[in-house]
Amino acid sequence: MSWISPKTQLLLLGAGELGSAFLPHLSSLPDVHITVGVRSIAKYTHLSSLTVSLRSIDLSGPSSSLIETFSKFNIIISATGFGSSAGVVTKLAQEVLEAGKLRKERDAESGKLWFFPWQWGVDYDITGDGDGLMPLFGEQRDVRDLLRSQAAQANVKWTVVSTGIFMSFLFEQFWGVVDRSKEDKITVRALRSWDHGTCVTDVSDIGKVLARIVAGDVESEDKVVYVSGDSITYSQLADTVERVVGKKIEREEWTEEYLREELEKDPGDLIKKYRLVFARDGVFWEKERTVNYQLKIPMLDVETYAKELLLDKS
Repeated sequence: MSWISPKTQLLLLGAGELGSAFLPHLSSLPDVHITVGVRSIAKYTHLSSLTVSLRSIDLSGPSSSLIETFSKFNIIISATGFGSSAGVVTKLAQEVLEAGKLRKERDAESGKLWFFPWQWGVDYDITGDGDGLMPLFGEQRDVRDLLRSQAAQANVKWTVVSTGIFMSFLFEQFWGVVDRSKEDKITVRALRSWDHGTCVTDVSDIGKVLARIVAGDVESEDKVVYVSGDSITYSQLADTVERVVGKKIEREEWTEEYLREELEKDPGDLIKKYRLVFARDGVFWEKERTVNYQLKIPMLDVETYAKELLLDKS
């Protein structure tokens, strides 16, 4: 069933790496007008078109004015980034719930407000706050619980899209999993064990799948749905990198115990916290469970990305 109608107004919050990747795919949807909500319009005038408008929105502003703004839209997609301060994602979810109520008060026939919260990551129902290591992860889980308990009464439907980590992040030097810091030598490291895995998705592919979800091509109302460009164990990752570069690589296993000891040496290091959380459950799901598998959407996989990244640098 398609949710698209000639009157569909979509608000995309954020135009950074993720929002910019979403925009081309959402813009291809018929009978949808997109408003991109950013703090400073002047930086994003190049995004404006016949089907895309810009609007100055400060999510730290008063809830009353944001609720009024949100109530004018059929669909709200948050792509504001993961660096939000504590409470911001909860504040936004609460404002969307109030906006849904306001829509119904004004017009009982207006239909539910559809909300995609910033959940483009791991399965926060499972990770929780990582035993206190990642309070923002815990807040993301709490947002899910808030929507589950209050959305129906607030005239809001919601969809959470779990994507794993962004493809580029897996190969970042600071992450330490694919280490290219030494000349003529690549080291691949496993978090927890070689059988443990991670899900990775290219940001453009997330936009591709999102557009199909918005178009109603898959059942997603009041659900967590899964996306994965690749669901890969660390053993498979090491084999892939070795195959791509055509020479032997170094392999190193960072067990949970090792990662815990490393964090104890530097308890304020955010990346070390991330590594320990990613050595646990909630970061991997089989590709067969995903929307992209169900809809047969071609996705960028790890091997293709590695070839683009490593062949001229190995």
